[in-house]
Amino acid sequence: ALDADAFGLEGEARESTVMQMQFVLWRLEAQQDWSRDALFAALKNLAEAMDIKPKTLFAPLFVALSGEKVAYSIPDSMAILGPDMTRARLRTAIEVCGGVSKKAAKRLEKTYADLNL
Repeated sequence: ALDADAFGLEGEARESTVMQMQFVLWRLEAQQDWSRDALFAALKNLAEAMDIKPKTLFAPLFVALSGEKVAYSIPDSMAILGPDMTRARLRTAIEVCGGVSKKAAKRLEKTYADLNL
C-alpha cells in the first residue's frame, strides 16, 4: 500500500508536492486527449507555467502512479492506466501525503487559476 514515506518528503517539501499533484489532477480533469504525446505536452506546459522543471513535476508522479520512485515514463503510465485510474491514484497519493484542507484548496484554486493554462 502507498504511504507518505514512499515519497520521502517532510514539511515544506510535502506541501509543495501535494500542490504539484493537485495541479496535475486538475490539469488532467480537463484533459480530453489521453494519448502519450498529449499527456506529455499537458504536463510540460503545467511545469513551465509553474516555473519548475518537468522532472521536478514528474518525480512524485512516479510514486503516485506506480508506488515506486522509478517506473515507465509518466505519460506512458498515464496512457496505460487510463484517465479514471490515473486520477484515482493521484487522489490517493494526495490524501496519503496529508491531503488538502478546504482553506488550502481555495488558495490552491486561486494559484492554479493564475497559471492561465
